[in-house]
Amino acid sequence: MISLKASDLFVKALENEGVEYIFGIPGEENIDLIDSLSRSKIKFITTRHEQGAAFMADVYGRLTGKPGVCLSTLGPGASNLVTGVANAHLDKVPIVALTGQTARYKLHKESHQNVDTLKLFSGITKYNQAVILPETIPEIVRKSFALAVRETPGASHIMLPADLAGEEVDAVEMLPITEEFAPEVSHIAIAKAAEIIKKCNNPVVLVGNGVIRSRAWDDLRKFIDTTNIPVVSTFMAKGVMPFNHPRNQFSVGGKPYPPGLRPLHASDLVIAVGFDLVEYDPVTWNQDRKRNIINIHTIPAELDEHYPVSVDLVGSISRTLEDLAKLLPPKPDSKAYDEIREKRLREMGSNELEKEHIPKMVMRTLTEKLPEDSILISDVGLHKVWVSRWYHPGRAGRTIIFNGFASMGASLPGAVSASLAFPGTPVVAVSGDGGFMMNVQELETAKRLGVKFAVVVFNDGKFSLIEKEQKDEGFEPSSISFTNPDFELLAKSFGAEYARCENEAHFRNAVDDFLKTGERTLIEVKLSK
Repeated sequence: MISLKASDLFVKALENEGVEYIFGIPGEENIDLIDSLSRSKIKFITTRHEQGAAFMADVYGRLTGKPGVCLSTLGPGASNLVTGVANAHLDKVPIVALTGQTARYKLHKESHQNVDTLKLFSGITKYNQAVILPETIPEIVRKSFALAVRETPGASHIMLPADLAGEEVDAVEMLPITEEFAPEVSHIAIAKAAEIIKKCNNPVVLVGNGVIRSRAWDDLRKFIDTTNIPVVSTFMAKGVMPFNHPRNQFSVGGKPYPPGLRPLHASDLVIAVGFDLVEYDPVTWNQDRKRNIINIHTIPAELDEHYPVSVDLVGSISRTLEDLAKLLPPKPDSKAYDEIREKRLREMGSNELEKEHIPKMVMRTLTEKLPEDSILISDVGLHKVWVSRWYHPGRAGRTIIFNGFASMGASLPGAVSASLAFPGTPVVAVSGDGGFMMNVQELETAKRLGVKFAVVVFNDGKFSLIEKEQKDEGFEPSSISFTNPDFELLAKSFGAEYARCENEAHFRNAVDDFLKTGERTLIEVKLSK
């Protein structure tokens, strides 16, 4: 029997899962694993902070559908991963976090940097396991990856004690990777849903993140074309319908639009397709509980008093939409929804509010100029609302908006892994100055790796979303201002091109230059305070 180090066996199990990249920082307790990775085809990406590593794994998982992998040492390294892992888990993104740990003989007592890492990850993972016996490694790794991608996707965590990683173990066969298929919904349930849709007057389709996870956007479009039912998407499902499609009512989320611009409020039936409640709280759009709901998803509907599901169609989203469309005659055009669409189009093109002029110009320019396959990653802040409402991607599954845990600081690290996963594809991170500075150090990672992308930073020297919330609640804005570095010097110090934009011509030129040169670029958009 051939023997090898436990860390070598661990790496073989990761290779069996098809892992391409591991993002992280080495430490004393994971040096055996780092050594084993050095002889592997898996590329270890050394980041400048564990949080950045977790965000990179998160975005990799969103874009590829395969688990992103991040690595830390014990203690502070593991706790630094937590925010990024939670961000992925609440947005239902497949991710596997690996943490080192102190030797097993010290786990029961107080020791250097030792905290209960399993408890640390317990509320933000689907699977959370320590490796105690080296021969169990293939089983634990296989289960971690299987559960991370299974509906509902999420995070797994594996803790590897330092002394175990260096132990000798007999070679163990890797477990096979089995393909899973979503079940087929019963024809009785589909027929019942069809009868409800036929009887309603103003149905609307609400598309959520599950359609993106299932890669079911083509089937969704066929369903809309067949039934002629208006459709709205959550922030996380942007791009499922072409911008110019006459049934497209655009996106919903966050605080609702003013009265007269609310497609969900105008409906008597909501057909929720791949919708997760974390995307848009139903109390916002169904407070009076007057709208019936048909739920189409790969998982049973979440119970909620403002989400009264009449029929729950649980199974393959693509197959369910195809079978349901066969039973539905086209709905007549709705004057109410046509008027809402026209009002929304006018709102997008309006420059009545001076403070929205620059943000709308930026989103309009990105919509017009970015190639269809471009990847855009929004950070979290007031600009997230701008991206969600006014940016219109050319393709589904290429716009990332962090909406569940909604952590600031994820867009720049995310641009690094997006560029690695899709080399040659234009990648743009859109951020406020607050979020950008939270993980700005990962520009060095980008420079070292040679990956190229653009970062658009709105600079107004404050946490603008918090200021807006304070004003909306009648409070005097306070504790929201800060100063920024010279962004031109900062860009140059990290080997990036730089452009400062104060008007539309500046910004359009900056985007043109980025697309032409493909260089790593920081585009500063100056906003009035």
